Amino acid sequence: MRGEPDQTLAQLADQSWNEIAGCCFKAENGIHINPALGVTDMAALAPLDFHNYNVEAHWHRHHVFTQEQGIGAELEFARGCPWACTFCNKTLFRNKFRERSVEAVLQEIDTLVSRGVQYIYFIDEIFGVGKNVRRLLEGIAERPVKIGFQTRIDLWNEETLDLLGRAHCISIECGVESITHEGREELNKNCRMETARISELLLYARGRIPWVQANLILTDKDDRRQIREWQENLRAKGVWVSEPVPMFPFPGSPLYDQAFGAPPDEQAWERAHHFYTSTFNHKGYSDIQEQKPMPIEDLENLRLSHSR
Repeated sequence: MRGEPDQTLAQLADQSWNEIAGCCFKAENGIHINPALGVTDMAALAPLDFHNYNVEAHWHRHHVFTQEQGIGAELEFARGCPWACTFCNKTLFRNKFRERSVEAVLQEIDTLVSRGVQYIYFIDEIFGVGKNVRRLLEGIAERPVKIGFQTRIDLWNEETLDLLGRAHCISIECGVESITHEGREELNKNCRMETARISELLLYARGRIPWVQANLILTDKDDRRQIREWQENLRAKGVWVSEPVPMFPFPGSPLYDQAFGAPPDEQAWERAHHFYTSTFNHKGYSDIQEQKPMPIEDLENLRLSHSR
């Protein structure tokens, strides 16, 4: 489904494929794409009322690592991302950035809070980009609910981080990727902020937000010793910093196109996985990854053998 499929997906129940706006499907004579894009106005999507969803049973609190208990939920304020980082596979599915109505999201929050939700994680590709984020956060600050999300620290400053504190934010995950300007340029991060300022804002955020995380990606521009020093300095002050994660050439990402020079096909995931394991098998993976990943084909065969 192209565009915003929230409304058009329901049409699958009683309409044929070629009648649905924005529907793409594979037939015997090739790929068919309905020329109509479908619902494209993100702001026009109505708020969910959750009448048919068992909110009370959802005890998972996404990206919360304390022993604190309570009902969690996930919401979406925006889709897409205006950047084109080399490693990101959002290109084919969530490229263009667009926001929902602040009023609709606040109405969803009110509905969830009335049913006992105490924590909301925003599943946006990147939270903090749009022109209406401040208004949303000011509304959340008036409500008895905590929030978390994924973002870039260079989207924030001291003033807006203070606002996050007032909006009861308890968890942010920040894609820093590289501790050098050259490394961030190699990844096409388009980050105009220097590393010292990034560190400064991460520490400022930690003074207001219980969990602040900085994610790193392994690049040839970063010295391992300098990475360790940067990690240890921030970790000592309460910011969790990941071990550098090797880049996976996700099908649809610029990295995949660079590696294979062709768009993804039916063997794209197998091809990408073989490339990844052959590249990093002897270099090592991050501390949060399986150190001896199995080939996709072996995993598929294992699943088939269990199903029998």
